Amino acid sequence: MPPRLSGKTAGGRRSRPGIGTACSKRALASGGFWGTAIDGRFCADHPFDLLVQNRRPDVPILWGHTSSEFFQSPQAETPEELRRLAAERFGGDADAFLRLCGADAGDVKEAVRRASVSGIEYAIRVASRARAESGASASLYYYVFDADIPGWDNPGTFHSVDLWFFFETLAKCWRPFVGRHYDLARQMCNYWAHYIRSGDPNGPDSTGEPLPRWEPYTEDAPYKMVFADGAAFVREGPSDVMAFLVDQYFKQRR
Repeated sequence: MPPRLSGKTAGGRRSRPGIGTACSKRALASGGFWGTAIDGRFCADHPFDLLVQNRRPDVPILWGHTSSEFFQSPQAETPEELRRLAAERFGGDADAFLRLCGADAGDVKEAVRRASVSGIEYAIRVASRARAESGASASLYYYVFDADIPGWDNPGTFHSVDLWFFFETLAKCWRPFVGRHYDLARQMCNYWAHYIRSGDPNGPDSTGEPLPRWEPYTEDAPYKMVFADGAAFVREGPSDVMAFLVDQYFKQRR
């Protein structure tokens, strides 16, 4: 913890508990790792709950994730374990879930692979639907980062790798990025700057040409911008398993 958050004054006298100390205690009390330290003042509630319950300003949101981070899979090693897990989680809809992940074929590893989904994508799609049902009107913009990341370690699209591109700081990294990476970073940084300025990521590239159009995410058009070889808006909705899981969230909530 940084010394400036330790709760001591410059003269060494003990003052009220520092913000860092208070947040650390709350994070430990939650039983999670890197969890949200909800103190009712600086952080009023868990951000996901605030979004789903529409307890936030109706302002535009730009959100997304990399193509391989934070995937979640059923914890099952046998077909019986997978069926039991599905019954516990989905009740009368368990058979529908098992059909979607191909459990009847008997290959539990393949079924678990097909049932695996991005936890961030799931949260975004749930929060987006809840927001739409609330009548909120500000635009949402969804992206997936799927660029190839060079290096001897073949790292894939690990968590936070997209930040080098959004902040256009590739040259500060040891990885051997080449021209196409710098072109993508320029586009992403310009989208980010337009969004910060106006709440809409669309606008001109620094080349003077218009950036590829980024359409808002809606329940009727639940599409995304994909950052790979370049920026491309992809009109492709969620997978069948993802759609099932989002439906289950709302079905079990009501």
